[in-house]
Amino acid sequence: MDRRWCSSISCVKSSPADELDVKAAARVAGRTAETIRRWVWSGRLSAQRRGNRLVVARGDVEALAGVGEQRPLSLAEWARLAEAAMRGRRGPHESAADLVIEERRRRLEEVGGHRSR
Repeated sequence: MDRRWCSSISCVKSSPADELDVKAAARVAGRTAETIRRWVWSGRLSAQRRGNRLVVARGDVEALAGVGEQRPLSLAEWARLAEAAMRGRRGPHESAADLVIEERRRRLEEVGGHRSR
């Protein structure tokens, strides 16, 4: 069966193997199903209805998501990279809490110490 993807720009023939439902498109793109729906609703991604399902072209999803360029980092990967970047840095404060405490002390000294109520 010959199916066409029609958008305001062009019509492209596609085979059923090139068609993805929203959940499959989300897996391919590395995004959530809700993000795929938003792309369709905003017009960034063309889709067709098959019954009550939205179906999108695999090539369109891959192009929009940049599949193959660079996949998004997981939280664990990001944490490892952040720790590695921070290892070489040395500063007067051990943590953000130390920085806040030091700033509060400095401001307190500027106003002449603690005032009682």
